[in-house]
Amino acid sequence: MTRRITISLPDDVAAYVERTQGNTSGFIAGILRRKMRADGLRARWAELGYVVTDEDVERTRERVAALPPISDEQHARNREWLRQFDDEGTAAG
Repeated sequence: MTRRITISLPDDVAAYVERTQGNTSGFIAGILRRKMRADGLRARWAELGYVVTDEDVERTRERVAALPPISDEQHARNREWLRQFDDEGTAAG
């Protein structure tokens, strides 16, 4: 089931979605599902005593960004490994 809602996006964001995706609703739904999964993971980690802050996430992003790039083959292996954690059977982006 789907429900229609209306949102407003800044011009540059709307142009990006139209340019790269075409299906704005599908694009937004995908992004929100990723956010829902991330929030669910944070909640589960908190139940186990591990609190992950936005600062922790940003610090980790910076560390990962500083790493050398991986090969296409390694990327494919990583995506395959991640599929085991994905409810829909496909690793995100």
